[in-house]
Amino acid sequence: MFPALNMELEIVRTVLKNPVNDIYVCTDLRKNTGTFYTMVSIADPDCRRKVTEKLNTERLFFSNRDFIGSFIYENRLNLVFRYYHENLLSLLGGVYLVEFADCKRAALGLIAACAECGAGADMGVLLLNDRNINITREGEVQFNYFLDFSQWQPGIEEQRYYQEVTQKVFDILELNYKGKYETPDSYPGDIRLFYMKMTTTGFPSLGHMISAVRNMPDKPVEMRGLLWWFKSRFQRVRGFLFRNAMTAFLTILVAVTVIYAGVQIHGRWKVRKAYESNISYNGIEYIGNVYLGDTE
Repeated sequence: MFPALNMELEIVRTVLKNPVNDIYVCTDLRKNTGTFYTMVSIADPDCRRKVTEKLNTERLFFSNRDFIGSFIYENRLNLVFRYYHENLLSLLGGVYLVEFADCKRAALGLIAACAECGAGADMGVLLLNDRNINITREGEVQFNYFLDFSQWQPGIEEQRYYQEVTQKVFDILELNYKGKYETPDSYPGDIRLFYMKMTTTGFPSLGHMISAVRNMPDKPVEMRGLLWWFKSRFQRVRGFLFRNAMTAFLTILVAVTVIYAGVQIHGRWKVRKAYESNISYNGIEYIGNVYLGDTE
């Protein structure tokens, strides 16, 4: 039991243990409200010092409504957050986000959660692990704070963080199209533009991401005309040929050989028929009433 932060935290589940930090799910015995908490217990001295500096100078997690507080216990720095039931977006996104409007709302929720978590770039990358991102039936995004500091890379640039956020946002936006199209190049225009931006220049801020997603229609127009049909078929054939290059080559070679052989056989048959037709002519058999043929 950990008496701290006006609470009496008791461990009910161990999520992670490694030389750098442990992660626990706890309950508060003092209040007994049924609410659970995530406690990240940092043992590594160097990591503990760096996180403490961020708490004191950068106001780490200060704006985060889920952050309960921190305390020192037996040479460990402990961070306490509110715990949310683990309805992982990576597993339940396709179940709860049925329409694109749902995906759009969830994508905006994820960006807003990143903006409000107060984690900064290097800590924010840790939060974007799939085991930390939950989705509710209503499409609300919630973070759990299973922060594995053995994976922490202090000093990560913001642009790297924005790339990570953009990828997670795109994963949500493409949920209803990934199975229907072979590549993002065939997605509806607005999603395709987001993908092109993500893979080229990237987004310079979370605000730019929010603006891009908000401007998307709730029902994107899909390419379903004749041009789309030919393009999708071409992409499928091209993909098949790339995946089965040797098989396709041998099939084409055999087909060409069979066709060539058939053409040669047919040509020779026609020549033979013409020859037989020329030599089977019987000539004149009658002149008037006189028969000139064989009388035997």
